[in-house]
Amino acid sequence: MGKKTTDARGQLCPKPLIMTKNALKDFEGDLEVLIDNQTAFENVKRFLTDNGKTFTTASDGKNYTILVSSDGTPAEVTSAENYCTIPSVTAGQAKRPPHVICFKSDLMGEGDEALGRILIQAFCNTIKEAEPLPSAMVFYNSGVRLTARSSPVLPALKELEEGGIRILVCGTCADYYEINDQIAAGIISNMYDITSCLTKAGHIIIP
Repeated sequence: MGKKTTDARGQLCPKPLIMTKNALKDFEGDLEVLIDNQTAFENVKRFLTDNGKTFTTASDGKNYTILVSSDGTPAEVTSAENYCTIPSVTAGQAKRPPHVICFKSDLMGEGDEALGRILIQAFCNTIKEAEPLPSAMVFYNSGVRLTARSSPVLPALKELEEGGIRILVCGTCADYYEINDQIAAGIISNMYDITSCLTKAGHIIIP
């Protein structure tokens, strides 16, 4: 059956957990997972324990290795966000919920339309490089166009979604612009869910 290695070093939660879960699907051999983030290490261990996996761990003080023994049972489908805890803050720091990014337009800023399209594309393509990442992204009014199949930023949004970031798309807005059947990223949502997401945010960013 052999052994497979998943190198999740340099990745922040929930990416290491998602990589581990995907590696376990339909694979019956031993799996070696490499991680260099203690929070992700603890979350992956919890995921494996909850799914009845047998594993051993090792650490050199900087990198962590998890060796999952073969038992022939694929990992259950579960939400990665359920296992991604936020590291404890140091004394004196206030614990603030993650931020949410709101896209109210398919342009960035006001002024020249062509420039606005260039800027919004650059913004979406660099979100993944920022720290910390948002907990969610909300798209409403003409911003819903960014989630359509023809959107130039769709690959970036799909990558963020696969990394565990929640994407909410206003269903009323998608209907208004007649692109309901073209939405290719996130989930078509409603104003109740969008409002709930915004009220729970640590802060809101509107590009």
